[in-house]
Amino acid sequence: MSTRFKCPCFTNVHKVALLTFFSSLYLYGHVGTIYLQARHLSLLQASSIGSIIVITIFLAELPTGILADRIGRKKSIVMALFLQFLGELLYLFASSYLAFVGIAILAGIGFAFSSGCVEALIYDSLPKDNREDRMKQAMGLNGAAYYLAFFIAPIIGTLLVPQFTIERFLLTVFITACSVLVALLIAFSLEETVGERGETETAVSILKNGIQTVRGNRFLLWLVGVSIFTSTFAGTLSSLFQPYFADFGLTARSMGIASAMGALLAVGLQKNIFRFEQQVGKRTAFTMSTLLPGIGYMLLAFAPSSGVAFAAFLFTYGTATVKGPLLSSYQNGVIPEKVRATVLSFINLLVSFYAAAVGLLMGWLADRQVTWPFLLAGVLILLFAGILRVDRIMLRQDSQPLI
Repeated sequence: MSTRFKCPCFTNVHKVALLTFFSSLYLYGHVGTIYLQARHLSLLQASSIGSIIVITIFLAELPTGILADRIGRKKSIVMALFLQFLGELLYLFASSYLAFVGIAILAGIGFAFSSGCVEALIYDSLPKDNREDRMKQAMGLNGAAYYLAFFIAPIIGTLLVPQFTIERFLLTVFITACSVLVALLIAFSLEETVGERGETETAVSILKNGIQTVRGNRFLLWLVGVSIFTSTFAGTLSSLFQPYFADFGLTARSMGIASAMGALLAVGLQKNIFRFEQQVGKRTAFTMSTLLPGIGYMLLAFAPSSGVAFAAFLFTYGTATVKGPLLSSYQNGVIPEKVRATVLSFINLLVSFYAAAVGLLMGWLADRQVTWPFLLAGVLILLFAGILRVDRIMLRQDSQPLI
């Protein structure tokens, strides 16, 4: 009989939230581009690093999801964090564009490993009774941990790098690497969930079963459509709000304050979205969480003053991912365990492709008028929310609209 101590109050859900926090605590994010320029990278080369990460995630998303269903969620998460930690260590010594490209590829593979399998591990770890509500709480906690890191990181980073120097920057990279190492150590303590696994199945059969799962379930297919076409382009918002604020005469300090306050608002909303659903009902909560980011983008597009622009950014940033815990709960409730990571990775792949394609269009529009991308995002979210009738969320029990 095993004598290993287990604390019932410290479950996989809490461990995942902790490792999410520590692995997201990037203290050098606010001066990352400046550092790359100091290493003699052009702005084109510096901006391409992010694109390489996105492309790598896109290419590795499905293979890593299939692998997670074969070898288990814990091993995949450990692999993801190991690659992330290795990338941070290499970042300390990188001094050429090719070196940074290699690190970006490592990072992309690591992020792809964690995509899908983290969510799958959380769901599989929950007690079977009232699992849907438990999943909303768990994903809300995880989302809150993520945004809490985004709130704290620039504050600590600014204290560590009051003025840019290579030595100070490398100090923040080292501390970030230590933070990722903490996340990796926590990952080793995760309990692998016991259930069906696909070790005896081929990758092709797992992929085929995953696609059939999506195609054969009307409720899940509808959720996939909502996930894709009401995507809120949070990454594009984070990059475009800076020139948008500059057009209103807002300072760099205002940008930092807005980012921190927006992240803090997201923490509160993610943590409490399940309580809001309990109070107002599934239909109202899901409809509002889907529509609010679209309304926020419209406010950004037509803001008449810097004060309104600042408030609209906080509103949009805070609500951008608030429907995530609800969608996660609904999706996981109808995906078989043995293909869960594969299906979630497949969904993330489709969402990423749509967001990247529209993001390119938004970047093209931003060169002409910085408010046009916000108008486009608002129109797309509200339009597809209406087409997909998010106000008539379907019940998985009978796959009929909730009237």
